[in-house]
Amino acid sequence: MKYFTVIFLMILGFITSCKDSEKSKMTKSTKSTTEKKSVKKVASSNSHKIVVIEKIPAGGYIYLKVLENDKKYWIAVPGRQIKIGATYYYDEGMEMKNFESKILKRTFDTVIFAQGVRDEENKTKNKINNRTVKKNINKRKTKVVNIEKAINGIRISELFENPKVYQNKEVIIKGEVVKVNNGIMGVNFIHLQDGTTGNGEYDITITTNEKVKVGDIITIKGTVILNKDFGAGYLFDVLIEKVSVL
Repeated sequence: MKYFTVIFLMILGFITSCKDSEKSKMTKSTKSTTEKKSVKKVASSNSHKIVVIEKIPAGGYIYLKVLENDKKYWIAVPGRQIKIGATYYYDEGMEMKNFESKILKRTFDTVIFAQGVRDEENKTKNKINNRTVKKNINKRKTKVVNIEKAINGIRISELFENPKVYQNKEVIIKGEVVKVNNGIMGVNFIHLQDGTTGNGEYDITITTNEKVKVGDIITIKGTVILNKDFGAGYLFDVLIEKVSVL
């Protein structure tokens, strides 16, 4: 009887030891999973904290050499007041390798085009894209005086009233240059108005390699593209690409 009691106690001790071991493994596994989730969450964050160490204005853009942790790199954002040595924050951006800025006559090994930088870390409500900006702009009325229609051309109002009719087709438009951003992602972005409005829109953006200046009245020919997304917040409902100035 004493023999069987000893055997029983040994078996009970073994079972208890196994349970403790499994509990320990489960605890370690849970801890490991939690740690992985935490790391994944940090890794998936799109917010970047940077310190500006150099700045180069270029047309409507400004190139910034920044320091993030121990890494130095270049970003490009729409022009605004930037202080050397100050800390800023930005979200996602589009990286361009071997990017040549024609306006600066310089090639960057890599540059990130971001939609902007902010002074505070958490300001997601201020995150905007071109559609939002355009809607805010279009609350005002165009100051451009009605410009005569180009021969064989269309009005800007006609384009905005029936954009799908002109999708992937060449159009000719005559208008006044109201804004110019040169050397962005390898092309020049130009805003054109002719004094007409369609569906509340009167400002058409075109991309071209040709140079013009604000105030010029030009006739252009290019291909209409809808819902063009360049990344980094540059989303256009209607855009005219591969433009030549006639």
